[in-house]
Amino acid sequence: MNELNSMLKRMASEFPDRPAVQFRDQRLSYGRLAETMEALARKMGPVASRRFLLLLPDGMPGYLCHLHLFLAGAINVPVSVQSTTPKIRELCERVRPHFIVTNSALRARHKSALEAFPCLIVKPDAKDVPWGFDYEVSNPAAAPAPVNRPVEVDGSGIRMIVFTSGSTGAPKGVCLSESNLLSAAGMMVSFLALDPSRRSVVTVPLYDYYGFIQIYGHILGQCGYIFGDSIGMPHQLLKRIHEEKATDLVLVPHTLREMLRLTGTDHVDVIRQLRFMTSSSDILTRDLLEQAFAINPDLKVINIYGLTEAGRACYKVFDRTSIQTNSIGIPSPGVEIVLDGMEGDTGEIILRGPNVMLGYLRDIHDDRVVFSPCTEMRTGDLARCDERGELILLGRRDHMINIRGSKIHPVEIETIALQAPDVVDACARVSGDGDGEPSIHLDVVLREGAGDLGPVSAHMRRNLQPLFFPQKINAVPGITRTELGSKIIRAKGRP
Repeated sequence: MNELNSMLKRMASEFPDRPAVQFRDQRLSYGRLAETMEALARKMGPVASRRFLLLLPDGMPGYLCHLHLFLAGAINVPVSVQSTTPKIRELCERVRPHFIVTNSALRARHKSALEAFPCLIVKPDAKDVPWGFDYEVSNPAAAPAPVNRPVEVDGSGIRMIVFTSGSTGAPKGVCLSESNLLSAAGMMVSFLALDPSRRSVVTVPLYDYYGFIQIYGHILGQCGYIFGDSIGMPHQLLKRIHEEKATDLVLVPHTLREMLRLTGTDHVDVIRQLRFMTSSSDILTRDLLEQAFAINPDLKVINIYGLTEAGRACYKVFDRTSIQTNSIGIPSPGVEIVLDGMEGDTGEIILRGPNVMLGYLRDIHDDRVVFSPCTEMRTGDLARCDERGELILLGRRDHMINIRGSKIHPVEIETIALQAPDVVDACARVSGDGDGEPSIHLDVVLREGAGDLGPVSAHMRRNLQPLFFPQKINAVPGITRTELGSKIIRAKGRP
């Protein structure tokens, strides 16, 4: 029995009425959650080492299926419901799942990709079953023979295959063990100092590493986990934080930026209520931190650095006296970081520790997962150490802008731009002219009512070397981002 299972049983025994998980208005105490896990185990039977592709929207069925399959020793493969049919087909071909867990609408939408596989079709809001939802099996003829006896599972075997976004190449299947995941969750509990007094509203999706690691961390931290609301419906999110007396908000910088843009005073009251914010996936800019601390001077903001391949690797705690936005702080407990480079103390971040993945998926051979073993993770991110021993993130090695032998990272340009008058968002990019000479273009989103780019241009000239001054500065209406906050499209606007 792993430590997550042990903690859940302990909480159910000692504090059965303590809130464990809430999706919108659906709630489960620790006692009820443990009973639900036992009921699902009886219903599904032994599932250890079976591969389950999870294609479900965020909700209580998705949470319960994910947690049960992890506790029962299955191999979870979480997939975003925003994935296209060709993408899902590709993942199915690579993973060859024994079962796909989805709902009827998603199965119909992706029928051509899913019809060859047995699916557990989730039917939500079933009142006559102890876990609140039921399921039926489609295409049962394709299902593997049932396992008649439990399979012994240790912490070193594969328990999760998470595919990267493919933003830096073809999507990679990251193979993670129980030990990898619970080590990372334990690190999170440690540096966030989670305890039973904490209640977190989590705004990141369950299919993402940043989302599902919250499940394990909040159980290990013996605290409450609330999910299902996002900045897409801002007033509902604010209402949830307020009514549930949340102490923590788990988000990406894009969510905080959108909260601070809201009119009225509701967001001010909510930010004053919070004790902690946890952020990851993008840089927290100085303007965001200053605005948040101006509203709540006692707020603590914890920025977390890590990859799917090695989650929760570094952390930095910001308060109103320590705003250095490009610092990713210090290594998490048990993590070793090496900077591999030739220029002084600047180099590529290499991660070592129990949170580092088993390796990348290669194939499924004789119904077993084959992966390329990994003992350390070369991140592709460049950093240096400052005088306090903190890591200063400089950007990705493969995103560096090289102009006549001098290098700068787009993030450095964007950070300067966000300190300019009336700039609320920014994106730097490279464009080549007819001779192949790269030049820098800067897209900025201006505060409502502002339209003059002159102060922005003057600010950039004062703070950048002439070689890196943007050849074009464009005012754009917005910079589109994914649900995790990453920039994906730059809207066109006037120069």
